[in-house]
Amino acid sequence: MFSPKIRWTLVLFFSILLLGIGFQEWVFLISLIPLTILIIFYFFTSPPEKLDLEIIRELDQNRFQEGEHIEISIRIRNKGKQAIDMLEIIDKLPLQVSLKSSSNHIITSLDAGEETEFRYVISCDYRGRWNLGPTHVRARNFIDSAYTVETYDNTEDNIVVIPNFEIIRDMPFRTKYPKISDGPFHSKLKGEGLDFSGVREYLHSDSLARINWPATAKYGRLFTNEYELFRTADLLLILDATEKSASILEDQIKAILSLSEHFLKYKCRVGLMIIRDAVDRFNLSSSRQQLIKFTEKLIDVQATKIENFNILESRIKTNIDHYFPMNCLTIIVTPLIHPAVNKMLIDAAKRRRNSFFLVPSIISSEWRFIQDKENPPNLLVHQNLLLRRQTEITRVFHEGLVVFEWDVNTPFSVFMNKLKQIAVKRGRR
Repeated sequence: MFSPKIRWTLVLFFSILLLGIGFQEWVFLISLIPLTILIIFYFFTSPPEKLDLEIIRELDQNRFQEGEHIEISIRIRNKGKQAIDMLEIIDKLPLQVSLKSSSNHIITSLDAGEETEFRYVISCDYRGRWNLGPTHVRARNFIDSAYTVETYDNTEDNIVVIPNFEIIRDMPFRTKYPKISDGPFHSKLKGEGLDFSGVREYLHSDSLARINWPATAKYGRLFTNEYELFRTADLLLILDATEKSASILEDQIKAILSLSEHFLKYKCRVGLMIIRDAVDRFNLSSSRQQLIKFTEKLIDVQATKIENFNILESRIKTNIDHYFPMNCLTIIVTPLIHPAVNKMLIDAAKRRRNSFFLVPSIISSEWRFIQDKENPPNLLVHQNLLLRRQTEITRVFHEGLVVFEWDVNTPFSVFMNKLKQIAVKRGRR
């Protein structure tokens, strides 16, 4: 394939030739000599019409954590008999990764049989399944008059970016229905050999051996020690992945996986429901494979628009009532943005005996990307959104349900630790 330089050179050549013939001036014809040499040079220095290249991508694995850096190596070998003066190579990258060092676009030259290699580093910015490649090459002569373009599909590689989760040290949530075996939940019991929880005022039924004498001396009345035993329980996690939760979905998935990892570590049975236009359900299980199943599903989850609210409400009710015990701890992760979705989730929570709402702040998540925070229209919209969200949270409170508000600018593990400290101070443990 020839570049526009050839076309313009030929146009100039024939224009001068016609002028020379028309005016019968030998000067015009003499001026065609360098153009003739240039045109011949153009044609005889063109790259091969078909490139005989071997391109290999080297990738150690195809599964990576979100935010992990990947070093990619591309090896190119010229198997043809003709040298390539100028070889341009572009390794195509998906939009969901970013280039961190070096470049996926190089220009080099290759003699016959010569091999070269280049490396670059990318960052996996978003969870999902993405394609690396194909690799596009363009061979040109050094005066850029002709080129050959080819695409090598054999270099395509699929990578899987797994969402991250955080390690939770302690659990602020408390279940009303613990089981006998050891687990992450706190249960106040009488007896020795339990973990210290706190102090309270002495009752006539308390053992004298449990009197806390330093506190008694300080306040002038009897105080007794409280102890806890860790218990297991069933846990149902409900993820709101409807359309209006799209901007906060990554944070919600991180919370779901963090909670799942913590409870499964203590052999609790954990189940998951993902609410979109359809309902995806994972039944209760205490197997460590459960976390892998959750992760594999959440890799591909995207927020979707609900087409029929009545059908979705029926599916939610059927799945919850038929597949999960009434007394299992239910944590609903939702931004409480869509009134119709909120109504369905509130109705579902009211039918359970032990439910919480974990509400990540979608407003603070989006507000951090606003550049001009002092702009009056921006402030007005922000305050209006805050008011509407507070209205929805108040609505949940009025139904007698518990809401934990999470500012997503705070890491989830830090947020959970703060919740535990507040619970301890209020004596809710």
